[in-house]
Amino acid sequence: MKIGIDSAAFSTSKYFLSLETLARRRNVDFAKYCSGIGQTKMAVFPPNEDIVTVGADAAEKALAAVPRDDIDMLIFATESSFDLSKSAGIYVHHFLNLREDCRVFDLKQACYSVTAALRLAISHVAENPDSRVLVVGSDVVRYPPNTPGEPTQGGAAVALVVSKDPRILEVEPQAGVHTVDVTDFWRPAHLNEALFDGKLSARNYLKSLDICVDRYFQKTNLKISDIDHACFHAPFGKMALKADRQLFGTRSIDKTLVYNSVIGNSCSASLYICFISLTDNSEEDLSGRRTGFFSYGSGSVAEFFCGVISENYKCMSNAEKNRAALADRTEISFREYESFCNPEFRIFDRYQNAGNLTLSGVSDCRRVYKILEPY
Repeated sequence: MKIGIDSAAFSTSKYFLSLETLARRRNVDFAKYCSGIGQTKMAVFPPNEDIVTVGADAAEKALAAVPRDDIDMLIFATESSFDLSKSAGIYVHHFLNLREDCRVFDLKQACYSVTAALRLAISHVAENPDSRVLVVGSDVVRYPPNTPGEPTQGGAAVALVVSKDPRILEVEPQAGVHTVDVTDFWRPAHLNEALFDGKLSARNYLKSLDICVDRYFQKTNLKISDIDHACFHAPFGKMALKADRQLFGTRSIDKTLVYNSVIGNSCSASLYICFISLTDNSEEDLSGRRTGFFSYGSGSVAEFFCGVISENYKCMSNAEKNRAALADRTEISFREYESFCNPEFRIFDRYQNAGNLTLSGVSDCRRVYKILEPY
């Protein structure tokens, strides 16, 4: 039975900061951002937007071409959770009016978590062939101002519907996996912003890639020439380009990074936004092409696997809408950016939302959401 991604969509903030603006204010040559890390813009999120609101918008888009009542599991993957107990997925389940006999839970392992969710979803469908699983990965990435991580900020959500006979990608079962305890990126519970060792993280990313790919080839007896395209986790574009050169040498992955370069790091969603970018922006007919996926989550867990792009993937494309959504975003000033980063900034009604759900405030430590239009 073929199982994989039947529908896919992403969402991000309606606001962005140009890295040219950031470079001027930080007295840095813009080339350090554009050429050095492969980014030109980064998504920034006003107070009324969070992982739930943007995740719900991505999920709503992905469910547009799917019988909603078939969803009997929702897995929400994030490293930006605001609650150590209640699943962020519960909010999405409620606002999308999914059936009550639906399992809902969150997964966490840095940027690897959507891949973990995808594996769980595939196993569930294998045991329950008429089921569909909704996987949502949503993160808002913030680092302290004027630090090396600042230009790699961003955020977005991706939603994948996993089912049998997938219309976008059949995920192959074999994978190369590598887990090792490395303190390259972490966020203690009392902090709002992550701590990281960038050089260590980059080294472990590339080392894990080699190990995962070797294990994958040992299991499958395939060769590098059997892989037509590849998508890599992209905390910033240059990291994915380094991974591509290490694996393929001269092969180009530019089409996978079109969206990432203007969104910034979306953590759990990053790898799968790269895949959507590939299918949206490639002039080549990708039907039947084997595509490699390298997922890396700091701390660390990594996985390399492949999938075969379905014959009808173009029928599921939202390329024009995706490009329009990114083009229609509003550029903010540096002063607004500083306001968005201030945890005391609590003006909830001035800014537009990506979708139909908005965070209208926090009362007695309870987040209050408002539906702008019926789902």
